[in-house]
Amino acid sequence: MSSDSYDHRTTGGLYGAIAFALVVVTCFTGYFFNQRFYQPANLVPVTFALGALYGTLGILGSALHTRGGSGRALYFVLQCAILTALIWLSPLRGSFAIIVLPIVSEAIFELRPRYAVLVGLYLFLQTILVWMVPYGPAAVLSAIFSYAAAFGFTIAFTLITRHALASREREKALREDLERANHKLRESAAQTAELATTRERNRLAREIHDGVGHYLTVVKTQLDAAAGLMATQPERAREVVGSAAKLTAEALEDVRRSVGSLRADSPPVGLTVALNDLAQHGQPVPSVQIEGVARPLPSGVEHALFRAAQEGLTNVRKHAGAQEASLVLDFRAPNQVRLEIADNGRGAASVDPRGFGLVGLRERIELLGGRVEAGPRPEGGFRLRVEVPA
Repeated sequence: MSSDSYDHRTTGGLYGAIAFALVVVTCFTGYFFNQRFYQPANLVPVTFALGALYGTLGILGSALHTRGGSGRALYFVLQCAILTALIWLSPLRGSFAIIVLPIVSEAIFELRPRYAVLVGLYLFLQTILVWMVPYGPAAVLSAIFSYAAAFGFTIAFTLITRHALASREREKALREDLERANHKLRESAAQTAELATTRERNRLAREIHDGVGHYLTVVKTQLDAAAGLMATQPERAREVVGSAAKLTAEALEDVRRSVGSLRADSPPVGLTVALNDLAQHGQPVPSVQIEGVARPLPSGVEHALFRAAQEGLTNVRKHAGAQEASLVLDFRAPNQVRLEIADNGRGAASVDPRGFGLVGLRERIELLGGRVEAGPRPEGGFRLRVEVPA
């Protein structure tokens, strides 16, 4: 953290102002207990006036700090000028020197290191050089040892305090970052829960459409056919009704399986067996062809392919008006399974624009990393092709 990032209220605040004032008062208290002056006594009022200005700037100087580099530089130039006058004009001479220590400390807080060093060196030199006037160069060496401890303690204490304040600021910033992260995490958790609910709702909608919807479509078709045959071919009508009853029982079993597990299970029998059985549920009865060597598939993939076949055959029987259809399950690709349903019906007109079947089918297959292609065939009719990694 750079020194420019410190706020004056952080570096001192009320306690800094009190400390500044106490140092100034302590220095000037010496006038009342020291009987030996090194300068004419008539300079005492001048030093008091300069001291009042110095203390006022020190206590109220935060306004200059907050103006950035120019205001801060002006503050330290003024204070160093006042301190130079105080040191050289004070009748107490060197005994007055600790008055510079608050500015040394403040420079460490407020200025970049090289500027703080310049301020400290300048004030230290003024403090020791003032003794050379009455006592000569030899006194300078003695003054160095006398004041080095005070300056060293001030610098060390200030650096420790500065580090502690910086650590506190970092801790505060980290705590705020943590609170923001927790807030975002809570928002993300809420969005995740909402997304999971939406996905589950969509999954259940696909299950109802692909499972129950398929069976109800075929049952309705067969019951309509039975109603038409009842008057002329009652035996045939009874067979169709029996077939519809069997499909109703299968539909109930499908509902129990979906609601009971609430997950994408594979059909209770193998996929190829289930597809052959599915092909017999209505007219036209498609030819079923298995290409390549059938292999075990993950349950989710089997379930998705089974539902895709249901959706495709439901559309053929409900909308296509087709006389012929075919169902192909292709295992020839090593890492992919392809399901294709084709008919010779009305082509694109066989797709119900109001339906949810193909939308739900695409969602189901895309969740597995697969893709769905649907559209009219060049030779007439419609083709649904589903490819799934497996």
